[in-house]
Amino acid sequence: MTTQPQSGPHLLDLGRLVALIDGVFAVAMTLLVLDLKLPSQSGNLVAALRQMLPGFFVYLIAFASIAGYWTIHIFNFRLIRLADGPMVLLSLVNLLFITLYPVTAAILGAYPLNPIAAGCLSANSILYCISAWAVWSHAATNLQLLAEDADPRILQRVSRIMLLVAVGLTLAIPLAFLSVPVAYAIWILCAPVSAWWVRTRWRPAA
Repeated sequence: MTTQPQSGPHLLDLGRLVALIDGVFAVAMTLLVLDLKLPSQSGNLVAALRQMLPGFFVYLIAFASIAGYWTIHIFNFRLIRLADGPMVLLSLVNLLFITLYPVTAAILGAYPLNPIAAGCLSANSILYCISAWAVWSHAATNLQLLAEDADPRILQRVSRIMLLVAVGLTLAIPLAFLSVPVAYAIWILCAPVSAWWVRTRWRPAA
């Protein structure tokens, strides 16, 4: 059991920060779908739906990414009871890259086989993961922010996963210039493979 220091004037209740985070995630997930539109000049419905498939695939990848990151926020904030100034600032930077997902997903949806477009979504995801790593690392090393009996090793493990995902996504950028489908595969596999690696390589001591 860890002894939690009393909150001071520099520590803030999480309520408003969590509400802001939930709202930004909800808006970003909603905006993703706005780019899924039938081609306006197509007279053949089947052909129009076929043209929509690449954009729909990109939508699924981006939606799954944002939903996964939001799920991480839900579980991690159950371990945190307070926020300080640096954590608020880091969280706002983290949200910046969530708000960019609809833009970078729209670019890739319009040019699904263009390596530069693939690089835009990869760069967005890399910056998100690095900023998320900073958020969870900060919380894990500041015990006054944690809930009673919260295990900081859980946050440390999550921060390692986010950093490994960022490394994997960085590899996707040059590989996209060789084969864009390889970049798609990295986006799909990077998070579960990184989670498995951390789970097997960094088991917390009992």
